[in-house]
Amino acid sequence: MHPADDKRVLFQRVVDDIVDQIRTGTLQPDDVLPTARKMAEQYGIASMTAQRALRELQTLGLTYGVVGRGTFVHPQAPERVRILDGEPVPEPPRKTIPDPDLDARLARYLLKRDEMTAKTIALIEGGPDKTTRDRLLAELAELHAELDAMAQPLRDEIAQYHARLATAAGPDTEPTTATTTEPPRPRRARQPRS
Repeated sequence: MHPADDKRVLFQRVVDDIVDQIRTGTLQPDDVLPTARKMAEQYGIASMTAQRALRELQTLGLTYGVVGRGTFVHPQAPERVRILDGEPVPEPPRKTIPDPDLDARLARYLLKRDEMTAKTIALIEGGPDKTTRDRLLAELAELHAELDAMAQPLRDEIAQYHARLATAAGPDTEPTTATTTEPPRPRRARQPRS
């Protein structure tokens, strides 16, 4: 609980108190929170204020609601509290399989793409005479054809690499990639997100 002379709005005091309980481990993932009515009695606030606090906790991704069952601490709430506190969250170790040939082909592709970008910028910035512009356009067409020829085999090799990685990781785990993102949060969370 917070002192009576606390200047924060009432619902924020409740939110902060629950965040503190998650931070200290008093509230664990999947613990049930009191109902808005019980929370109002416990904190000496109106039930509407308690409901607002519960909504705010859901918005922060620290709780989730199950219709007819109540509001629960989200399984990832401790990590999310650390993020709110500004602590760096270590990334889980990623499994890799060394593949120098794939690395080299990918590096060549990226260099070609960068070269094409530089020539495009030179062309857009203008200044070159007609002869230089024609030469740049021809080089761009050539680079574009090279990149197209490299792209699909490279995509196939990357897909095969991820399949090997998934096999090496085992059947119960999925490989993590830089492109993996969490789906957008629904407006009203009813179930925990993972």
